[in-house]
Amino acid sequence: MFAGGLFGSAARTGIGYWLPTSPGGFPFAILATNLAGSFLLGFYLARREQGVSARWSLQFWGIGMMGSFTTFSAFSLDVIYLIQDQRALTAVLYVFASLVAGLGLALVGERTGMVLR
Repeated sequence: MFAGGLFGSAARTGIGYWLPTSPGGFPFAILATNLAGSFLLGFYLARREQGVSARWSLQFWGIGMMGSFTTFSAFSLDVIYLIQDQRALTAVLYVFASLVAGLGLALVGERTGMVLR
């Protein structure tokens, strides 16, 4: 779990550098990270269900890597900051995009993982 967490948090940090959020800007890095993580976790779990991965890999990939890659706490703070900056509509759109697109991408990842042999 520890090694997976190390890689996941490093990847999230890298995306933060690649998509920096300026003060008062839209949190694209956290949105992109969480959406990518939703797809990847759906994909991984579908592959694991088909017996493609070893039992130990859940702790590395599912819990460690994806658990530290995605971030609900940063998402929550982003929503609070958007509301405090009187950008309630942007906050609502951010929540909506995160939930709907996240669920959709998890489903697409799961279906993609089931189709691949």
